[in-house]
Formats: sequence, C-alpha cells, structure tokens
Amino acid sequence: MGETGGSACVTFADSARQKAAAHEHHPVPHPLRAGLWPLLCTLALGCAAGAVRQTSVSPLALYGDVRAVRVVAAEPGSTMAAELVAGARVGLPRSGWRLAKAGEPAYTLELAIAEAQTPVSAEVSLKDQLLGGLATLGGFRDADRGLLAVEATLRDPDGTATLGASRWQAVGAPTSLAGTAGMDLGQALGKAMHVQEAEWYPRRGADERLFFTPTARTVPDGAFVLSDDEALLLRVAYGVTRRLQLDLWLGGLPVPAFGGGAVPLPGAIVAGGGAGLALFGLFDLGVKYVALEETRTLPGIAVSYDMLDAFGSAIGGGGGVGIGGSGLGGAGFVGTAGSNAQFNLFTLTAGKHFSTGTQITLGGWLLDNHNFLPQSASFVAACGVAGSNGVSGGAAMTKCSGATELPRLPLQFQAFLGLEQAFNAHWSAAVELLPRYPVSNTMWTTGVRWLPGSDAPAGFIALDRIKARIDLALAWIILDANPAVGRQNATPVYFPWIGVGLYVW
Repeated sequence: MGETGGSACVTFADSARQKAAAHEHHPVPHPLRAGLWPLLCTLALGCAAGAVRQTSVSPLALYGDVRAVRVVAAEPGSTMAAELVAGARVGLPRSGWRLAKAGEPAYTLELAIAEAQTPVSAEVSLKDQLLGGLATLGGFRDADRGLLAVEATLRDPDGTATLGASRWQAVGAPTSLAGTAGMDLGQALGKAMHVQEAEWYPRRGADERLFFTPTARTVPDGAFVLSDDEALLLRVAYGVTRRLQLDLWLGGLPVPAFGGGAVPLPGAIVAGGGAGLALFGLFDLGVKYVALEETRTLPGIAVSYDMLDAFGSAIGGGGGVGIGGSGLGGAGFVGTAGSNAQFNLFTLTAGKHFSTGTQITLGGWLLDNHNFLPQSASFVAACGVAGSNGVSGGAAMTKCSGATELPRLPLQFQAFLGLEQAFNAHWSAAVELLPRYPVSNTMWTTGVRWLPGSDAPAGFIALDRIKARIDLALAWIILDANPAVGRQNATPVYFPWIGVGLYVW
C-alpha cells in the first residue's frame, strides 16, 4: 500500500537512502553523537525542540523476536502519502529495524496526515524560512507560512492493539515536508521501540527505587535525575545504558534522637544520637548494574556498589552518630562527634512486577569499613536509647562503659523487603520492611508516591518526558518500655520523610 507516487517519491527515497548509508555503522546514535543541543536540553528542562513533538511506545517483550515493521498510509493513493511511507522506510532502518517482507510477522506503522495547510504566498523568502524554522523548533503554529502535522500509530503484529504513537509538526509547504516527516517519524518511533523491545512492564518515573530501598531497575538510558530528600540530601543520577546507572549523593540529614533514630542512606542503617539532634552527612558515589533483566516469569536482579563517606556530629548532647546494624537496642556502634568514616556498600536486589500493578522487591545491603580513603572515626559499642539514662530527652546511642575502641566497624548486613502497588500512571503506595533481631529493632516505612506530569509537550518543553516525584512517607521504629521516662510499654514512633525529584527522559 502506498508504494508508488511518481518520480518525486523515487527521487526523495533514493536521496534519503544515500544519507542513511552514511549512518549504517551507527544505527542507534548515542546522545553525545547527536549534538550538544539535545544533550543540554535533556540536562536542563527536557526539550521538545524540533518537528517530532512526542513519541511513546509500550513494552514490546511480549512479542518475542519480531524485528520487522510494515509501513502503511492511513489514506493511500496521494503523492504526499507515498512520500510519508517512503520517508519512514528510510528512517526505520536507521534505528535498527528491518522493513517487513511479504507474509512476515511484523509491527505495523500507520501514517496519517492530521493537518495540511498551504502557505498563503507561493514565494518563500529567507525571512519566511527563518521564522518558519523558529516556529517549528518551538512547536508553534504559523498557518500563513503553511503547516503539516502527521500522526504515526504503531500496532502489534495482529493489527489489533495500539503499541505506540508519535506526532510530527512543522511550518512550511506540506508537499515539500512530507518525505522529511516520514523519515523523522520512522526514526523516532524506531528508537523508542529499541528502548522498549526488552521491557515486559511499563516504566514509571522513579521506579529505580522506593523510599529508602532500591528496586531491580535502573534509570532509563540517557535519563537524568535530580532529587532532594528531607531538604538536605541531594542526589544526581544518570542512565548510561539501559542496564547501567551512575549515582552521586551529597548532603546531610537530621537524625532524630529518640530511640537512637534510624535512617538508611542510601543503604546503610544509620542510628543517630544527641540530646536534641544528630546531623548525619554523606558523600556517595555509586554504580548500579542490572545483571538479569526481568521477564514475564523471572525476576530482575541488580547489583550495585557505593563508595560512601559518612560524617556527623551530635548537637545538644553526647552520643555522636551510630552507624550499622541493630543500633537501636544496643548492638550498634558509635563514632565520635565530628568524625568521618569511609564505607564500601554492596547491594543485591531482586524485583518482580505483576500485571495487577504490584511490585515486590527483596534484597540486602553489605556494609564494609575497609577504607581506602582517610577516615578519622574510631568505633565503640553503642548502648542505650533515648532517655535510657533515666533523664527525659537524655543522650541517645551513648558509648557502653568500659567498651574497647575498634579500628573499624565490623561487617554489617541488612536485609530489606519492599511492596509497591501502582494504582495508575501517577499514584502508588509502598511499604518497606527492614527486619532486625530482636524483632523490636525492626524498622518499616509506609507512604505514597505522586508522579505529577503531562502526556503532551507545551511549546519547546517536553512535559511528556519530564517526570516529577513527590514521596510522602513515615519511617517507623519501636521504643522499648522505659518507666524511668514515663514509657510503660513498648511504643511505635515515627519520623516523617519527604522526597522530591525531577526525571528527564
């Protein structure tokens, strides 16, 4: 369908194929090869600059080894329809997809002209070209200078389900833009299909982690993340490939004095002290790799390593900052106030999604204190919880009397379990469990996640590629009974957790 269209179509197609040949060794261009402007846009706000206004594709792993695409026109027969099809047949191979042979199982890419307006003037001046180019760059309309809008729809091999869509819009004469529109749409959808071909379940913003614990996914290829937790802890992450993620954490957190406090950042269990407050700071460089991608039946598995430098000081009392395992009940360790210590944090995570929108994660952290950077901390065993010295509001995580200083913190292990339920594309709820022995030292979190955003661009801002994250959670621990401070029974207490993030895909 739509294979003929006169000499104009043949001329365009031949020219386009010659251009494609120059790129045959790089069918899927790396972002750095595509030029500085798209990279800067991604790192800043996420730009929808250019004629391709938006592109989305659903997970394609369900369709197995289908690697071919059949291109058709929604209304074949016209010269413009033929040029759209010819252009798409050039753009698709650039992104690594084959054109379907007769009778071969293949996806169907359908191209439809949504709007075509002829320019008021038949003569196109340099000024018209410049103004039309600027309008196209920003996604604006300029009917006097002409307009072409094309919509592309991707369907499954049976032709029954819609798997993706893309829209192209540019200012100019429709007859001269049709071939370029088809090429751009074919290449844009082909790239998006390449990203989704191994995915079984839809990607959501911030799905590489829950509140405190990681998942078995990484930040998408080329995506940039900027987040802030509890107003003081900044994180920057970048998806190097579909399996590899880089992280940088920098900042600090106030650790509550009650019960020693407990904050896992970004994986170590940190227990704080001081009559009023302990300020825990960290510098962390991490790398995360998906060792096994999730399938319909098998879980995904990810491993990560973090070089973590922790520092802290107690404000308003003794105790310092406790780091490591069951610090709440007397089995943790305390570093002196103002000290710093370097750790190696290893993480293993397994995760499985279900068609109901449920995700289950299971894993563990291994915290090692064999430092290769200078550190000024020495560790002693920690005793007591807030108020355990008989004075209300007294020091938390104080040193055990007669305890011997240790040159390094013993190897620490902490398991974790996570459960998330996604209600729609914007809302989910999650529970995390960090079991400890004795059971009263267990920590858990409950909370909700909101992913505000839009499905369509606004001008040159690609709102459909910007994913915001707002986490509202409570971290729970149990304080043992302590009649000396008026606590007759074991009491669950919590501290609030607020996190925000910006994901540019």
